[in-house]
Parts: sequence; structure tokens; C-alpha cells
Amino acid sequence: MTPTDHRDPPIELLDHLSACVDAEDPNALLEEALGALMAFVGAARGFVLMQEPTGRPRVRAARALDRDTVRGDAFRRVRRIAEYVLGEGEPFVSASLLADSRFVGDEAPAAVDTSVLVLPLRRGERVVGALYVDRPAAPGVAPLATTEMPLVQRFVGLVGGLLSLHARMRQLRVTGDELRLANMTLERTMNSLQEDVAVKSVELAQAERDLDNTQRALGLKYTFNNIVGRSPEMQRIFDVLNQVMDYPVPVLITGESGTGKELIARALHHGGPRSKEPFMAINCAAIPENLLESELFGFKRGAFTGATAAKEGLFRAARKGTVFLDEIGEMPLSVQAKLLRVLQEKEVRPIGGRESEPVEARIVAATNRNLREEVHHNRFREDLYYRLNVVEVGVPPLRNRVEDIPTLADHFLDRLSADVGLPRKRLSPAAVRSLMQAPWPGNVRQLENAIKSSAILSRGEVISADELRLPDPNGFRPSAAPAPVPPPPLQSEERSGEAASDADDPATSSPAGWTLGGSSPASGAPPASIRNRADWEAHEKQRILDALVTCGWNKTRAADQLGVSRRNLYRKLARYGIEGAD
Repeated sequence: MTPTDHRDPPIELLDHLSACVDAEDPNALLEEALGALMAFVGAARGFVLMQEPTGRPRVRAARALDRDTVRGDAFRRVRRIAEYVLGEGEPFVSASLLADSRFVGDEAPAAVDTSVLVLPLRRGERVVGALYVDRPAAPGVAPLATTEMPLVQRFVGLVGGLLSLHARMRQLRVTGDELRLANMTLERTMNSLQEDVAVKSVELAQAERDLDNTQRALGLKYTFNNIVGRSPEMQRIFDVLNQVMDYPVPVLITGESGTGKELIARALHHGGPRSKEPFMAINCAAIPENLLESELFGFKRGAFTGATAAKEGLFRAARKGTVFLDEIGEMPLSVQAKLLRVLQEKEVRPIGGRESEPVEARIVAATNRNLREEVHHNRFREDLYYRLNVVEVGVPPLRNRVEDIPTLADHFLDRLSADVGLPRKRLSPAAVRSLMQAPWPGNVRQLENAIKSSAILSRGEVISADELRLPDPNGFRPSAAPAPVPPPPLQSEERSGEAASDADDPATSSPAGWTLGGSSPASGAPPASIRNRADWEAHEKQRILDALVTCGWNKTRAADQLGVSRRNLYRKLARYGIEGAD
């Protein structure tokens, strides 16, 4: 090849370009590109200088040169030329490096004159390297690639494009590896989550079963059907509760201690639409006045000394549920005024708070006091009384519904057996009679305690009258059943036709003509305490119950003892709603 005919045909440059495309990594690509350029322009040697991420240039490929030579002092001018192209991004062509005026006076001139071609290598718009080639200068030889500069620059541009493609492929491989790693992590996480979900599903199913059992137990414990009471008085209470449970009006429950006022309140809550909301109960008599207000209405942090954290209070804690105020008659007047505001405005202001907060809880109050008398003596606010007493439910004492005592006793025996595992016991007929004749000033609560202690301390399967622990002024003591005193003989009601009907009709009969009259065995005259028809009917009902208890609920014997016919006794049983009239 002559000096003037120094390059391969263009078709061979394309072959070199194909080799560049097939290169597996950037270094191999740069080696192929440098060899192709040297062959095309007839260069004797060359190298590729690339800009590193650290900012310093580095020789990445070389032909007919080694890297140590390029780094040496004799090659300093050459490196400066390559670094100039790398920095400016413009091609550099020189026919004679020694005669090039751009380097006159430069240190360390080359010992041999050379013809130089340096081309910038771009990735996109950014210069990332420089391709340097040269050959010894000779007279009459044209500079490197002067006549084919557009073709050479286009080739170098394609090399830059291939470098960009390699960089993207490398990034795709990195991204692919990251995705595979992320997918593996995701799979492990999914497997772990599936295991957690399986465990939580089992726990949730168990919790749902427990909740269902709890709700079922609450339903059994607090529904009206489970409140023991078959007497007409209790049936009237159940009717009232069924009518009022769906409406968010205040309810006032009155009655003596031990009659089951809180049980009624809980049944009202759990039987209505608020059953899934909280039931918050408080005994107004058991909490000091200075604490009762904070318990009911809550307080803000810092409201007083010791208030290191805010307290929600019962009304806000109940949300849309029920607030049960037991022993409301014991509430101090200062707290009554704030409770009245809650009822009127449907909002509560915590102690130390500046703004009121709405409340939606239903209020159910209970008391064993006569609130009308308390209002009369200025111990209870009249306006609050009328706000609370929208619906009043009066729970009768046990002495007014003695026909419920046998059923209550059986209920307590069942519950004691279920709660503590005690073998189920039953009461003898004499024990039942003794229970029905006892006074029970503590009402149902006292009866329950007596049944529990009697069942635990009795030795046999049947609790006899001697084993009962009946009420006594000095406390509980085992007591034999009192000897029943037979009622006085009663006038016979054996009549016929309209006379008998009139005698049984309260509207047409008079106290003197009532059949079951009298209380004194000697005279048969009614007690002096009977002043009207209601007193007489209560007295007559009690006489019938006493006779039934004495005769072991044998109606034929009871009728004989009362001195009336069996048919007439059945009419009386139906009139007074005494169980067993059928």
C-alpha cells in the first residue's frame, strides 16, 4: 500500500462496524472501533481515552502502543491533544505535529514528526471519550482522513451510539437483576404473608366464635325472656321495656335494693339496637363528689393537679351505647346541674375543656329512693327528675310477687351448677313453702345468696327445709321451716245462677260480700288495714297463696282449707294471675 493509497475501501469499514456491533462489552467495542479507524485512515498506532465517572481520563484501548508509553513524559503532548478534544468536543487534525503552530513552545516536543487525527466520542450529546490515531509524517502525504472526514465522523458517531446501547443493556441487566431480586423478595414476603393470613384467619375464626358465644351468652343473660318473673307485675314490666327499647329516651328504674334494677337496665341495652355499643355503668353513691364529675364527663390534660393525661369520661366512652347511672338519688346537687345540661343539650364539656362535645349515649338511671320526696325536700333537682323520668319502670319487691320465688330458686340452682360445677340440687316442697313465707327484705339478691349458701352447705341431692339458710334479723342462720298457720275459715261461695257471678265480679261485689274475707280465726272479719278494694284484693290474693303453699299447691286441698269450691278457686287464680290456674 503506497502512502497516498492508505485506506481500505468503505465496504471494509462496514465490516469493521459489524464487528463492533457483535462486541460483547464496551472494551471489546472500543478495541474493534480503534482497529477499524486505524485501518481506514492508514494510521500506525492509536489509543482511546475515556472519561471516567471520577472525572479523570483513562486509556481504555490501544494499538501499537502500551499504556505505560501513553502515560510517559514523551507522550505528554499527545495526551494534551486527546484531553483537549475530550474537553472541547471538537476534532483535531494535524499534518505535522512538529510544525503545528498550536504547539510551538510546548514542553517535551515529539522526537519524530507525526500526522495526527483525534475524534471526539459522544454518547448522545455528551462527550465521553477521544479516539487518537497517528502515523509518521512524510513529504507529500495528506493529513489523516482529511478527505474522508464526514465518513470517519459518522463512523465514530455510530460507535458512540453502540456505546450508549451497551450502557442501556447493562442498565437493563442491572434492572433485571434487581427485578429478579425484588421478585424473590416479594415471593418470600407473599409466602410469609400467606402463612400469617392463614394463622390470622384461624385466630379470627376463633375470635368470631368467641364473640358469637359471648353475644349469645349476653343475650341469654340479659334478654327479657331470661329475667325470671312470671307474675303479672313482671310481665307488665316486660311489656313496657319491649315498647321503649327502640327509642333513645331516658328511662328511670325504681325499686328497693336487690330487686334487679341493673339487670333490667342491661336487658334494655342488650335487647335493643344499641347492643353492639358499650354499656357503661357507674354507682353514684360509691364515688366521692370530687371524682364523680371527672368519671362522668372526663377531663383534659393539665385540668388540675395530677391530670397528667386526658380522660374520656363515661358519656364519651359509651359512644352510641348506654350510660347506666345507678343510685341516681345519691348524686350531689352540683353534679346534677351538669347532668341536666347533658340531657338538655346532648353535649358534654370535659373538666378543663373549652369546647363541648356531642354525646349520643342513652341514659338509664336507677334509684331505691322516692325521688318525688327528694325533690320535695330539695335534695334532688325537680327539672332533672322530669328529664330522667320520661319512662318510669317500677320493679316490685319480692314480697309482692312471691309466686316467682319457686322459679327464681330453680334458676339460681341451675346457674350455680353451671358456674361452679356443683351437682344440680333441688328443693323439697317444705323448703319451697319456707322460701315463700320468708320476708326477704333484701329481695332477689338476698334470695339468690340464700339459695347459693343452702345448696353448697346441704349434704344431699334434695335441700330440705332444715338446711335452708333463711333471713334472720341477726343474719343468715339455718332454720327449720316455720309451722304454717292455717288461714281462717272462709265463707262458702257455692251459689248458683247470677248470684255467684255477681259475687265474683269486682264491679258489682262489695267487701262485705267477698268470698275470701276475714283474717281472724275467731271473727272472720277483715284486717283493719283494709280500706278499699285494692287492699282487699291484695289481702285475698295473699290468703290464696298461703293456702296453696300450705297444701303443697294441691288446689283441691287448698279449696277445702279456704272453704270454697274448687271451681271458685280456679276463677280466683285466673283473676289474680297466679301460676297454675289452668
